[in-house]
Amino acid sequence: MLKILIDSKNKVLRDLHFSKIKTGLDNLVLTKRNSFHNHTSIEYQILDWIYNNLDDLLVGEIHRLKELIIEFHALLKTFPLLKTEDYDYKKLYVRILKKTCKDNNLACNVSKKKDIQKFILKHKSSIVNVDEILIQQYREYSFDHLNEIFINFYEKEWDKITDYTRYAFVKEHGIKTCPYCNRNYIFVVDSDKKKLRPEIDHFYPKSIYPFLAMSFYNLIPSCQICNHTKKDKDAFQDNLKSPYEITLIDFGFKYIPKNINYYQLKRQKIKENDIEIQLKTGNGVDKNNEYFKLDKLYEQHTDIVIDLLVKKTIYTKSYIRELKENFKFTDDEIYRYLLCNYQKDEDLHKRPLSKLIKDISEELGLV
Repeated sequence: MLKILIDSKNKVLRDLHFSKIKTGLDNLVLTKRNSFHNHTSIEYQILDWIYNNLDDLLVGEIHRLKELIIEFHALLKTFPLLKTEDYDYKKLYVRILKKTCKDNNLACNVSKKKDIQKFILKHKSSIVNVDEILIQQYREYSFDHLNEIFINFYEKEWDKITDYTRYAFVKEHGIKTCPYCNRNYIFVVDSDKKKLRPEIDHFYPKSIYPFLAMSFYNLIPSCQICNHTKKDKDAFQDNLKSPYEITLIDFGFKYIPKNINYYQLKRQKIKENDIEIQLKTGNGVDKNNEYFKLDKLYEQHTDIVIDLLVKKTIYTKSYIRELKENFKFTDDEIYRYLLCNYQKDEDLHKRPLSKLIKDISEELGLV
């Protein structure tokens, strides 16, 4: 897990994103909204909310996106329950009924789909998730309209924009490794004959929040493994921390030696099962570890810790002092030379496993 900085470079790219995307989406939303002539219709009200909040939907920071999700849900709760006679929503109501009965310890004895709404309304006073029912049904109710605008733009229209494709978006971000795991490079190749780019994760999934499909701070360049692992999980409901929110003190690594001694270090006879890597988490990032299985993945990098332990025995303080005095190496140069890593927090994204190497080398007092 690495933090994506909202620095001057990030803000320039954000402003470019806004200038390149705003007009196209503005016209699509306005056209779609105005196709519903009844201004009191549910479709018109949803699209009108989207139109009035479009600027924030495009470039609002992650805390604002959370607020927008809450505001959108509040809007959905103002609408009436849909009728089960509408064929498109029968399966939805069956699913909602099962969850409602389970959550409220109610006997799920309704056999006819047409009676589902009556059952829910009858038990409304004792049902704690009526609001959830409204949110679920209107997510599905509005999904096709929002998909037609936002997801379609992301998948089919974005790459048609001159000088600002998805390739340009990832390239200009300048992030070299996956911010979710810091284990895989995410380079871009954008030549005339060959195009390669990492995947772009929708932090709040577009399958649940289609109106955030083009939100700058919702688009996270990531490796394929993390993107597919995270998939369509509801990061909002699960309180997952975005790379824009996380800090480097929210998590860290330490090693636990098992049955090794100094003689083994000198002889370089440490085995991988002699070392255990422990992921330390805090400040609400346990869910990130649960999503991406970071503790399990990093358990498999004990070879990196062994290399650092061996370097600790080789690169003595006198050796490091010699590099400084005789070769005039700076601390950063020594760090790069000895560890093949970056020392500054803002550079950790440039190499895989950089946070692990930094934490363990500091624990060892290596440099």
